[in-house]
Amino acid sequence: MNLSLEPPRVHHLAVLVRDLSRAEAFYVGVLGLAVNTRHESEDGAPRSIWLSLGDGTFLALEKAAPDAAVRDDEQPGWHCIALSIAPSERAAWRARLLAAGTPIERESPYSLYFRDPDGTLLALSHHPQPQVRASSTEANTHPSVQPTNATATQRLAALVTLSALLLFVGVAVPAHAQRRAAREPDDVVLIGSSSVNGALGRMMESELEGAGLRVERHGRSSTGLARPDFFDWQDEAHALRGLETMRGVVVYMGGNDTQALRLRREEAPGGTRGEASWVAWRDEARWIEIYTARTHALVDALCEAGAPRVMWVLPTNGDREGWADRIHRIQDAQAAGVRGTTCGVVVDPRGLRITDGSTSDGVHLTHTGARDVWRIIGPPLISGLGSVALAVPALAP
Repeated sequence: MNLSLEPPRVHHLAVLVRDLSRAEAFYVGVLGLAVNTRHESEDGAPRSIWLSLGDGTFLALEKAAPDAAVRDDEQPGWHCIALSIAPSERAAWRARLLAAGTPIERESPYSLYFRDPDGTLLALSHHPQPQVRASSTEANTHPSVQPTNATATQRLAALVTLSALLLFVGVAVPAHAQRRAAREPDDVVLIGSSSVNGALGRMMESELEGAGLRVERHGRSSTGLARPDFFDWQDEAHALRGLETMRGVVVYMGGNDTQALRLRREEAPGGTRGEASWVAWRDEARWIEIYTARTHALVDALCEAGAPRVMWVLPTNGDREGWADRIHRIQDAQAAGVRGTTCGVVVDPRGLRITDGSTSDGVHLTHTGARDVWRIIGPPLISGLGSVALAVPALAP
């Protein structure tokens, strides 16, 4: 039988997420998609949220199983979801993502690539239309933010040009800008989750550099201490180089950790897998025990790698309903884990009251929120890092 069939069109897309509330805050609060319907399991628990993509198509956020494995980007399968934007809105979308604490992973002439809270690759694309270049007036009104992975060559060229211009007009170049232009080693490395690449991370970098310290940021979206199978910060600590010549490491993470803990093989009973390889959030005592030990181990790993001081900034409360109660456990466990380490220092912002406008989605800080947090954490950070004497390399005979 020879039937003439029309090619199928997209009906809907589906993505597995670990936390439906967190995913909804991102896809609705940041990307602006509208909720169509919500679906529940037989026991009444939230199971799926359908978001409109226009023209009858929708994106389904589906609750993943607690023990679901994280798919590697290099494995076969669907790789990326690209959503359409207007070329003229590209700069505004870039700024919106960065303000929400979502780093731009890479850019092409037609697309911005980034990840959702679970690490799923997404893109905003205006292909085949070219990017609209802003006029000089627009550029001054809405400055674009360079991705955090800008190359050293780009950064060096910009600083050299700035230095030459300032010298030409007789204005002294700040000492930290001169050091950047000379590409001297960094004084501080700032590591953690997506907030390190967001408003708070940029605020810390700017203020520390204003105090004369050289800073390198190293943020990884959707990471923390709960899921070493997804990204293991303890392994990353051992891979960092040159820490012994720095003043210290600043750590900020925890917002992604209000979930079940995936155990390392050595943490699981008898090295088993399956259900025994997880510690549920509701198992509070065991959860706190494991998480506290992981915090302690990460700080010690950084100290062993050469860091003279590890300044651990506890995560802020946020203003999402029910969030503060969950983050308090993270804060207490992190503080307990840092105490008693070789070189760890707790920097505690818990006295801050989160107000309207402080966050973009109830969790990620805006520029206003970051400024409020800095007023609390800035003095102990600058004091703690500034009091460390830099190692002086021995002179060759």
